[in-house]
Amino acid sequence: MTFYTFMMRTHLHNDDTPKGRLARNMKSNKDRFPKNGKGKYTGWHRLIRCYLERTNADDESLIAFEESWEEYVTCEKK
Repeated sequence: MTFYTFMMRTHLHNDDTPKGRLARNMKSNKDRFPKNGKGKYTGWHRLIRCYLERTNADDESLIAFEESWEEYVTCEKK
């Protein structure tokens, strides 16, 4: 599963949380948001983080991304 799909399944409806806001932001930019394949977590982490920084994500969103990425990697490695 991609990080994008993970966020849509796990955090999209968390209305008032930073992870929920990040997921809704990702969905509103779904055509431009980078979507990784399986594995190669480090490279994709860097690519998505750079994308968020280039699009002026605030600190709260970047923290939500880091936390969500760790959840995603844990989920994928199960």
